[in-house]
Amino acid sequence: MVQQKNSLQNLSQELREQISEISIYSGALNTQCIIECVAKIKKAFPALPIDFYEVFRERIRNTNFSDKRLVDAVNFVIDNCVYPTPTIANFISFDKKYKIYTYAEMLKKLDDYGNDSKFWDSYKSVLLPNYKERVWIHVNDIAMYNIQYD
Repeated sequence: MVQQKNSLQNLSQELREQISEISIYSGALNTQCIIECVAKIKKAFPALPIDFYEVFRERIRNTNFSDKRLVDAVNFVIDNCVYPTPTIANFISFDKKYKIYTYAEMLKKLDDYGNDSKFWDSYKSVLLPNYKERVWIHVNDIAMYNIQYD
């Protein structure tokens, strides 16, 4: 029983962490982009079976890829695949995310790191589209990913 409770607490923490991360990618996935990326994969990995591409197209559509994410994922796998051929998971798992913090999470961080005024200078309070409450984002993430906010 205790083990189940610990498992649920760990799962709950994992879900909170997933919710508090946002992908930098958004937008539509166009057929032309898929065609160009599949052609690039075929050139880079000619040994992949033809069935791979049918499942690949289905998975990138079902996982809400955008054109930019697909292009970046294909380039990343081409540059970093250490095996003879990549798997669909190598492409699908590619994402770039930034972390957001609620006010309560920021207060906890402040407790953990001490009451240093520079701490608050490292984060910016923002109101993101589709969010009801303000969140805090590290200033480096805002600059790196050109995050647009209120």
